[in-house]
Amino acid sequence: VFELQPPCPPIVAMSEFERNRKDLEELCKRRFFFRQGSEIYGGVAGFFTYGPPGCALKTNIIQQWRNHFVIEEQLMEIEDAYIMPHAVLKASGHVDRFSDFLVRDVADEKKFFRADKLLEDVMEAKLKENISAEQKKEFTVIKNQADAYSQEDIAAIFKKYDIRSPDSGNALTEPEPFNLMFPTPIGPSGMIQGFLRPETAQGIFLNYK
Repeated sequence: VFELQPPCPPIVAMSEFERNRKDLEELCKRRFFFRQGSEIYGGVAGFFTYGPPGCALKTNIIQQWRNHFVIEEQLMEIEDAYIMPHAVLKASGHVDRFSDFLVRDVADEKKFFRADKLLEDVMEAKLKENISAEQKKEFTVIKNQADAYSQEDIAAIFKKYDIRSPDSGNALTEPEPFNLMFPTPIGPSGMIQGFLRPETAQGIFLNYK
């Protein structure tokens, strides 16, 4: 006789996942669902290779997506180029505004961190301390607005709270902007600038009024 168990609350389920995440990732790598791209040459963060079971799983997920959105919801599907020229993304505002701020470890500038994410983590840690109601309100506001601060504002906050490198405890550089798009030259002469398309929906706006 099987007894149905009530589903875990989201917070409990996430905590359980985090505890088992390392084992799950190691299992997926051993069975070659995925592994670091170019791993034998050191690899690069964010680039992965799907093995045979990983490719099959990805195909099944895409098919389920099509079954729901294309067949059941009767939406139309298009596939546009992954690389788009500078003019398109300049017009959409991505060239000027699709950026974040990063800070570097002053002793090792190869170690860098997204300023808003680091600020969120620091405020989250402070909220777990024994603090007053006023401090709780202050830290919550900063955490929630971390990705909306200007370069000057986020620099002032880092200075006020003496935020340091989480790995080494070293001081950090001033926040500097970095564009989130991958640039690439287009054409045999490389004179046309392009970017890896930052928005999945970009082709909709180019091909339909």
